[in-house]
Amino acid sequence: MTVRVLYVGGTGRSGSTVLANVLGELPGMVSVGEVRFLWERGILENRLCGCGEPFGSCPFWTEVVRRTLGDVDAGERAETARRVHAEIHDTTRLRSLPRFLARAGEPAPGARTADLLPRLYDAIADVSGADVVVDSSKLPTYARLLADLPGIEVSVAHLVRDPRGAAFSWRRTKEQPDRGGFMEQRGVGKSAALWSAWNYGLERLFHDEPGRYARTTYEELLTAPERHVRTLLATLGMERDTSSVFADETTVRLSVNHTVAGNPARHRHGLVPMRLDDEWRTAMPVRDRRLVTAMTYPLLRRYGFPREAGQG
Repeated sequence: MTVRVLYVGGTGRSGSTVLANVLGELPGMVSVGEVRFLWERGILENRLCGCGEPFGSCPFWTEVVRRTLGDVDAGERAETARRVHAEIHDTTRLRSLPRFLARAGEPAPGARTADLLPRLYDAIADVSGADVVVDSSKLPTYARLLADLPGIEVSVAHLVRDPRGAAFSWRRTKEQPDRGGFMEQRGVGKSAALWSAWNYGLERLFHDEPGRYARTTYEELLTAPERHVRTLLATLGMERDTSSVFADETTVRLSVNHTVAGNPARHRHGLVPMRLDDEWRTAMPVRDRRLVTAMTYPLLRRYGFPREAGQG
């Protein structure tokens, strides 16, 4: 059996959780957050599921893990999770991107991981009853790893945000409700470098696969959410009726989900407005804005973002 995975790719703070939340409400689709973190944040750290329960107490994930790993004891489950997490991290880290792009001698996970990942996604589809699993893991290398495994068919929704908006968001202090404390923060230089690497990598790895790659921007999506979701799905051959999800053009109805990791927005449900966050245009320091613009300029132009934006 082949599992269809709709992979939301790009960089952090680009609205991937928002898009995945909406996609997961559509008929036949289930959004489960950033699945690459399941082994660490779910099994090992027992963080909160999107439903509000600790991962180990969530009935959905309890059954998915049982079908993936079998009836093993807690010690063996933890040891497998540690090994799989380490292999995925080593295989998909930034330094591996050039080898993936060359498609020659590209990194491959260990045999155990390569066996477990198709079983994991198959279990998610089976337990949820969905025919499409929405994974918002973002990294291009993890998307390519999945696409090269037997039993998984990956389509990519590439979401790009203006790099200055993403960099500004990375500087904000945001609470991390699934474990307490705050989310990671990044300097604007690191944010800009990763923005270029991951967006370029994702496009290069999938753009030549017709019907399996579609790109939109955060700004377009948040300006007309329902229209751009429909366009994105049509490009990927996954048309769905969106009328039950959108209360109006910019307000969505979100139910409780079973997302394993992601932005705190994954815990929101009910009637949720989708609003464009462009505070960076007036609040971002001029020096930071100019640095990000210079570092990302080739792709910034390619994706249609203006060179001069915002006010000092």
